[in-house]
Amino acid sequence: MIKVTTTGAEAKLAERLATLDGEAGWGALHFAFDRLLEHYRSDYQIKIALNLLKDLLKDYEGHLYLCKDSSIFLLAQSVPKQLMDKVVFQLRYLFMDDPLAYAPDGEENKEFCQVFDLAEDSEMILQRARQKMLQEGRANRGTATPAAASAAAPATPAEKPASLLAQVKELAKAAPIKLFNATSLAGIERDLARADLSIVMRRQPICAAIPDMTVRRVFDELYINIAHLRQMMKLDIDLLSNRWLFKYLTELLDERMLHMIRLAPTRYLEHPVSLNLNVRSLMSDFFYEFDASVNPSVKVSVVIEIQISDVFEDMRGFQMAREAVQKMGYRVCLDGLSDLSFSQIDREALGFDLVKLQWNADITADLQSKQNKKIADAIRRCGPNRVILTRCDNRKAVDYGQAMGVSLFQGRYLDKLMNPLAKVEN
Repeated sequence: MIKVTTTGAEAKLAERLATLDGEAGWGALHFAFDRLLEHYRSDYQIKIALNLLKDLLKDYEGHLYLCKDSSIFLLAQSVPKQLMDKVVFQLRYLFMDDPLAYAPDGEENKEFCQVFDLAEDSEMILQRARQKMLQEGRANRGTATPAAASAAAPATPAEKPASLLAQVKELAKAAPIKLFNATSLAGIERDLARADLSIVMRRQPICAAIPDMTVRRVFDELYINIAHLRQMMKLDIDLLSNRWLFKYLTELLDERMLHMIRLAPTRYLEHPVSLNLNVRSLMSDFFYEFDASVNPSVKVSVVIEIQISDVFEDMRGFQMAREAVQKMGYRVCLDGLSDLSFSQIDREALGFDLVKLQWNADITADLQSKQNKKIADAIRRCGPNRVILTRCDNRKAVDYGQAMGVSLFQGRYLDKLMNPLAKVEN
């Protein structure tokens, strides 16, 4: 069981490390979240990180220490290296937009997390804990006024500064993240009608990358960035808390996006693109209005992406929509396949021209593993030039895909290669 300490974490961490005194079987992680940008060092984000760590390590004995500067220390016993690597990867992915997680070239930033073996590194991490104690002591002295410093009596537990977790609870009471309900949907729908969604429209390149050859853009995915939309509209709502309302919201966004493209085709359709759309949107009047506005010669350069969950939610509706858009001249891509579901899908039987496979760092270590052999076989059956490896956030993802026979890639690593000066991230 993983316990969490937030009050006086620095001192209690040092005390616990002294007790363990290099005991075998214990490992430690230090997440340097004090170096995160202010936007990503919010109480809400740190709380999510703590909950994620507790969930990933729920079957192991250990302790989490949340320091005042937002850095987190984890002490855990007998955790396999593969799981420790997964913990670091998951946390890195949570903060992937922050430079602390990834370097500008897409490589993992080593300063994000440091791993310790207490049997060998106990003195090093103990020194780190003592530094945190000194920093917190200096911070407390710096915030006290001269009058308060001269008059202050020894602090009782109740008088100690509130922990970050306590602050999170207070913030949650004051301005909680609300659940998505019909009332909030009505308000969002009203505001969407007036919002300029071109601000949150994004392009992400899908690139061809063959070993020892230059990466080249094949087409761009056009999409509305939900996180940026939420920020722009200043929503205090968890849009993913209600699956069905969120799906309805994405259908509204489909309509708005197609409307924007229809009004400015030269801006959005000058180069080959893909559009991630709901099946219901493909059977709607506004899609047929969009189709009527697209030059027939352009349609062959437009790919329609459909989520796997949408396919199996209404198979008959999907088949009708897929056949219709292909007859119109568009190509169709299946999106949302994980390393587990990919080998279970028959691309040709479902009628897709392309499929997207999400990269998972957990499976890259051994290319000869049983799971990777199954994926390689599935890629060959599917056709290597018809598989797009997505979520490629570093060079390792591309190397893995190339080793498996894939030649099409999408992700932030490719974004950086194609446009290293871009100020907006996908």
